[in-house]
Amino acid sequence: MKTPKRFVPTLTELRALSAVSRHKSVSAAAEELNVSQPTVSYHIKRLEERWETKLFRTQGRSLVQTEFAQDLLHDVYAINESIDKLSQRLNEKGAQKPLSISTSSSFASIFLVPRIEQFRRRYPQTPIRVNVANRFVDFSEDQIDIAIRLLTKPAQTMSLTEPNMVIPLPNETMRIVCSPQYLDELKQQTGDFKTDPTSILGHAKIIDEDGTFYWSKFLSIYAPRFTDESRADLSYNNADLVLQSAIAGQGIAIVRELYVADAISKGELVEPFTATIPCERMFQFVLPETRMQSAVGLAFIDWLGKEIQAAKLRT
Repeated sequence: MKTPKRFVPTLTELRALSAVSRHKSVSAAAEELNVSQPTVSYHIKRLEERWETKLFRTQGRSLVQTEFAQDLLHDVYAINESIDKLSQRLNEKGAQKPLSISTSSSFASIFLVPRIEQFRRRYPQTPIRVNVANRFVDFSEDQIDIAIRLLTKPAQTMSLTEPNMVIPLPNETMRIVCSPQYLDELKQQTGDFKTDPTSILGHAKIIDEDGTFYWSKFLSIYAPRFTDESRADLSYNNADLVLQSAIAGQGIAIVRELYVADAISKGELVEPFTATIPCERMFQFVLPETRMQSAVGLAFIDWLGKEIQAAKLRT
């Protein structure tokens, strides 16, 4: 009998040999390996051809090993056991690989951080790294798995209204908000208080996010007489600062609904009137094109997408 020197059986072939030996049956081995019977038979036949010997013989309805197969089985079992242990270790290490999220500072501090513990409880073995960057990231260089970005809705989906995996809230709106105390102050300043934009904004201090145009757009639609007087009394270059300023009772602000949802539910902010305008940009998940997303990454996208959808306010 002659064995080719360079022949190295594959792991699949060794698993087939091990399973048939233990079960004494091709069909039972196929069921364990979750493959078809012909597939197992093919692997055994290939080994027999390369080793130029029979590995099994029929004894009643069972298959029993030949002397040659019996001499191999101890090593075959050891190899399969070692591979299984290595696979388990790699899976455990993979579960501990950090999930790296990139997003803006405002979204992180206002929306993500208060909620992220919910996700961590589901995947306690997965470290999470949040990378705050108000810029596009290099997925490979920055080692980012998932980015959450404010992007313009793609032209081909401008009429999109229903959420999807990439754009969980396509129809988000900008809301006018202030603290309950500040609204009470406005009511005291005018004897004949009316809850309409023109009446309220005639007495209110305006808080603005520097570099945005939402106040101008809102005023041109709902309070055109103030369009030329829309200079902000307070201006910040970050949405979370605008939000905190409004909660502190420093004036009236226009903020996207995802950012005000929690504060409104806690009673920290109120809407003095119901007029809204649509957001020009919306949060989208951006994923690396060169690698598959992990199971934990997909779970995070699904979880956060549902959190975003749940935060939508009633119009």
